[in-house]
Amino acid sequence: MKQLSLKHFIIRSQAIALYRDIMRTLLKIQDQDYRKEMRDWARIEFNRHRTLKDLGEIRTQIALGRRNLNELKLSMQMAS
Repeated sequence: MKQLSLKHFIIRSQAIALYRDIMRTLLKIQDQDYRKEMRDWARIEFNRHRTLKDLGEIRTQIALGRRNLNELKLSMQMAS
C-alpha cells in the first residue's frame, strides 16, 4: 500500500467519520426497506468515489455528503 500524505490521511479520516455518521443516522429510519435502500445508496456512492486522489475533489464530495446527511436528518425530524 502506498504511503498516505498527512493531508490525505486527515481527509480519509473525515470521510470515514462521515460514513459512520451516515450509517448511524440510517439506523433511525423505521421502514426497513427504505433504510436498506438508503444504506445501499450510501455504500455505492462511497465506493464510487473511493479512488479519488485530488484533495479538492475529495473535500467537495465530503462537503456534499455532509449537506446530504443534514438534509436527511432534517427530513427525519420533520417526519416524526
